[in-house]
Amino acid sequence: MSKSHIFLLSFLFLIGTFLFSESTYAQSSIVNPNQTYSYANMQKDINKIEKAYPGLVKKEVIGKSEYGRNIYALSLGKGESTVFINGSHHAREWITTNLTMNMIDQYAAAYKSSTNINGYNVKKLLNNTTIWFVPMVNPDGVTLQQSGLKNFPAMDHAKIIKMNGGSKNFKRWKANAKGVDLNRQYSPNWNSLGGPKSPYYKNYNGPKVASSSETKTVLSFVDKIDPEMAISYHSSGQIIFWKYQQTGSRYTQDAKYAGKLSTITGYSLVKSKSFGGGFSDWFSNVEKKPAFTIEVSPAVGETHVPLRNYAKIWSQNASIGLYTAQEGYKLFDTRNSAAGDKVTKQIKTYNKTAAKLKNYYSTDIKNESKLKVTSAHKSLYDKTSKEIKKQEKAIAKLPAKYRTKPNAALKRTKTYRDNSIAYMIATQAGDDLIKTNKKLTEYLTAGKINNTTLTTYEKMVKQTTTTESKVKKMYSKNIQKLATAKYIIPAKTNKKNTDYDIARYELLLDMEEQLDHEQYDKVKKNITKYKKLKSTNIHTKLEIKFKNMLKAIEDELLLLEPEVPEPTPEPNPEVPEDGTAA
Repeated sequence: MSKSHIFLLSFLFLIGTFLFSESTYAQSSIVNPNQTYSYANMQKDINKIEKAYPGLVKKEVIGKSEYGRNIYALSLGKGESTVFINGSHHAREWITTNLTMNMIDQYAAAYKSSTNINGYNVKKLLNNTTIWFVPMVNPDGVTLQQSGLKNFPAMDHAKIIKMNGGSKNFKRWKANAKGVDLNRQYSPNWNSLGGPKSPYYKNYNGPKVASSSETKTVLSFVDKIDPEMAISYHSSGQIIFWKYQQTGSRYTQDAKYAGKLSTITGYSLVKSKSFGGGFSDWFSNVEKKPAFTIEVSPAVGETHVPLRNYAKIWSQNASIGLYTAQEGYKLFDTRNSAAGDKVTKQIKTYNKTAAKLKNYYSTDIKNESKLKVTSAHKSLYDKTSKEIKKQEKAIAKLPAKYRTKPNAALKRTKTYRDNSIAYMIATQAGDDLIKTNKKLTEYLTAGKINNTTLTTYEKMVKQTTTTESKVKKMYSKNIQKLATAKYIIPAKTNKKNTDYDIARYELLLDMEEQLDHEQYDKVKKNITKYKKLKSTNIHTKLEIKFKNMLKAIEDELLLLEPEVPEPTPEPNPEVPEDGTAA
């Protein structure tokens, strides 16, 4: 083989690889959409997909059908924004379950392999947006249409046959298995739908809005996930319904989306207004968000779409979910950016009021006498605290990405609040310290020193320490200096003086106890020690009390201490007792 041939083959291989990476297919081997896709097939594939893509795909049972079959939802993606795609509202339109399940499979595989689909960066889209699928809204109807009566209670067979016009061939069946058309169960224009007056294989809109469990399930689920955009897949006509009485900017916006969906699929846009009662009618009218009903196949009459049509259906719709995710994220981003900006603006506006707190904890404090909490300060502080709680709740409702700006604005509000509370806590502690200091001084001035006095002294010592730490948290050095002068210095001075008094008092108490235990030598030593201790001579009555206590101790010592007897002289043996010389 020549070099030119080798080069050509290599070039063609590279081109093929590129085309494959941009193709409508990713590598997957789970869902086979080219078959009559039953409820059982779907259940099996849902479990396989969830297991194959942990963290990316998650299944939920969101409700039960009228005959108790699970209604499944699958989330695909990791983003906070959500969009919603559903299939098989109508039994004979189960080809839409093939389509939606294949989307999940292909998109998940493309995410895992970092493969693009039709130019869409799947990984980026699914990191931003979570696509929620309900592939089979009507599992009872699909089962009846595909398999007949065998999977339903025998006692209901006659009733189901009657709803089918007496026929046991259910290929035309459209409703749920109770004969209610699920896409005529939603509220818009429900009373004017017309059609059969009792359960039937098609078009009976039920005894009331959302009477069927399947419809209730969808409504509840949509309320839970709050999607930005919805696609409801049906199968007849290769057309797109999109006009649901929108006006103004919503009409303009939805027309743009509809035009793009038409371009992607090649389907025509329906010009006439919707008949109402359908899911998309409801989502657009009630949720006020874009909704589109896409009919994926040429009309085939009252039966299911033949499988031979599927390849084309997939090629026309392979990127619809990705386009929906892309535009849903833009809506999500625009809406939440606006919401974040609104909250930020509200906070910044209120900060003009919150800034007035600074007057109370800083600007207006010119001397010690101004160190107080006024009712106006307390009122504004309470108002600001309530505003902060209100805005914190508003911020918490925003997705994490959109909280940065409002949190930054609220940080300033919190600074005003925190400086205020630090000031109020310190001044309250300071005022309490002054009261304790005053009470201690009153005791000492009155010459009252006992356990109550000592307890008050200990309380003042603790309060001084805690108040000093709180003063250090006040807004400015100047305010801290004023607070220290007003609260801390007087307390510390009193403590220093009281320490002398307490030391002497405790020594007097020790001496009294030593006297009781006849420890007279210790008493004498302590008397000497006491007389060397410094006296403040501040509290006259206390000094008199101490002098009296000392005198009483000295007097009692003299009274109780035994006298030491003088020694008796030894008799002189050389001197006779009569005094005469020997």
